[in-house]
Amino acid sequence: MSQHNVRCALAATLLLLLAACSSTPQTPEPIPNTKGNAAIAAWQLSGKIGLRSEGQAHSAYLNWQQCGDDYHIRVSGPLGQGAASLSGSSHHATLRSRNGESSADNPEQLLEQQLGWSIPVTQLQYWIRGIPAPKQSYQFTDQQLQQAGWQIDYQRWQPVDQYQLPAKLTATHPRAKVTLILKNWQLDTDCKQ
Repeated sequence: MSQHNVRCALAATLLLLLAACSSTPQTPEPIPNTKGNAAIAAWQLSGKIGLRSEGQAHSAYLNWQQCGDDYHIRVSGPLGQGAASLSGSSHHATLRSRNGESSADNPEQLLEQQLGWSIPVTQLQYWIRGIPAPKQSYQFTDQQLQQAGWQIDYQRWQPVDQYQLPAKLTATHPRAKVTLILKNWQLDTDCKQ
């Protein structure tokens, strides 16, 4: 075999190997052991949220404070444009925006009525900690959680104190898709009201 034929054979082999590597699908990181995350009762985080629903797309900056059942979620566009806040507990929710203030029994009902958004806020407070919502059936695999008609794909994780918490997740439902990029977790031992 001539030196030219050897080079051609090596080049062909290298191209086949490169093609095989490039077609290997990327798999999300497996879900770490997050059972201890249920102990996190109070936190603050900032990040970004994206929502696709019925042909519309929205994105905003997100600040979330949670203290047990009580929450305060603020979303805003660039430079604070379109700012709104959602606050409440397990029995009541209030939405404040430039259009005024509205209340309902739960955040899902309120967001659907006022903004037309289908966001499972009650479950999200658990999903963003990498755990299923209590008292509801669910399925966990190595890379996703299925609960309440939603599929939650965890793309990235980050260490925060002694916990592994999501850095990016996508929650998909037939009517909506919510993407969260979670940064700057601060875990509080005492609730600051």
